[in-house]
Amino acid sequence: GARMAGAGTVIAVDLVDNKLRLAQKLGATHTINAASEDAIEAVRRLTGGRGADVVLEAAGSPRAFRLTSEAVRPGGEVIWLGKTDVTEDVAFRWGSLMQEKRIRRSSYGGARPLRDFPMLARAALDGRLNLKDLITARISLEQVNEGFAALKRGEAIRSVVIF
Repeated sequence: GARMAGAGTVIAVDLVDNKLRLAQKLGATHTINAASEDAIEAVRRLTGGRGADVVLEAAGSPRAFRLTSEAVRPGGEVIWLGKTDVTEDVAFRWGSLMQEKRIRRSSYGGARPLRDFPMLARAALDGRLNLKDLITARISLEQVNEGFAALKRGEAIRSVVIF
């Protein structure tokens, strides 16, 4: 999606190598395993010390939320797509919130269905948007709790319920 939107450099950060390999297959130009490497240092190295122009957080991890404000450049934008428990505290280093950084919480990715869904469907059908590799399992409705558990363990990207 970032590549379709015109991003030249796409840096994917995760804790699991197989998800990073998938990110590279889907268009990431660089990957960082935050379990074994300092993600902020790596982002700064890859951006000549500036930080990322845009940071998308999709994991819903309090630690990842904190990292987004550190990884984005001054004047850059952070978009939180992931969700965490509404009672969970998320902490930030106050200085990381300075320098005119913009932080937005986005539900549904800001999609405009009448415009975006046909465009995304065309891109998928034309082979420009790889959705197939995002599906890690096809499950029955009876297996939905197992699907959520696999997602929580980091073993699944998306499970599709087949009725």
